[in-house]
Amino acid sequence: MSALKVDFFVIGVARGGTTSLYHYLQQHPDIFLPKVKECNFFSEVESMDESVYEDPKPGKEYHMKIIRSPKVYQSLYSEARLDQLKGEISPAYVWDAGSAQKILQHNPEARLIVSLRNPIERAFSHYLMHFQTGYEKAPTFEEALKAPKREIWGGGNQYLEMGLYFEQLKAYFDLFPPEHIKVLVSEEWTRNNGEALNEIYGFLGLGAISHQDLEATHNASVQLKNKGLLDLLRSQKIKRSINKVLPQKTKEKLMEQLFHKEA
Repeated sequence: MSALKVDFFVIGVARGGTTSLYHYLQQHPDIFLPKVKECNFFSEVESMDESVYEDPKPGKEYHMKIIRSPKVYQSLYSEARLDQLKGEISPAYVWDAGSAQKILQHNPEARLIVSLRNPIERAFSHYLMHFQTGYEKAPTFEEALKAPKREIWGGGNQYLEMGLYFEQLKAYFDLFPPEHIKVLVSEEWTRNNGEALNEIYGFLGLGAISHQDLEATHNASVQLKNKGLLDLLRSQKIKRSINKVLPQKTKEKLMEQLFHKEA
């Protein structure tokens, strides 16, 4: 494979619908996305989860990794056809101050997509996700906002700060022509996924596709049951053991059955 050039990036925001975009865009035959949903290669973010620094195994799906090696990053696109657009979806890119310059250096012609969300709803959703995953111990959103700040991407608690979109997006508009940036609002585009996706395909220079599965909701906040057991299973030692023996989809199915309450 020749030197990698990623054609487009979904750069943010966290809890703004990027996981849904990942699953929807994967269905277009002329788009290739790696099996790692969030690669974070063009950022300097850190995480409290040690497992995200481990190299992804070939063919295995992951929600998030922090990839530093150019060789590993390029290998994620080894199965892409020459006629496919190569994309990446990492919401940390809009938050990390240096990502815009790194993406520019990689491909100054790259197309950039950002899905924004009402900042208060985004912040609360982020709190719920971290409470569910064990990063957040504060039992209420109000208490979480008053807690000392952990200025880290994976497991941090800058819930309100991540909703300050102007400065985050300004870094991209200062470097890229505005016609290379498409700003979406998740509350709007999710009401009509099909129309929004066709707009994205047009923005990327692709034609619409006639059949697409738009029914599933991806990475939505849920209520939890058996939280004590869940916290135990999230210890780093046990988590590493589970990751070695269970594929991602099996883990997700078990998580839903064991820990998610029915509405």
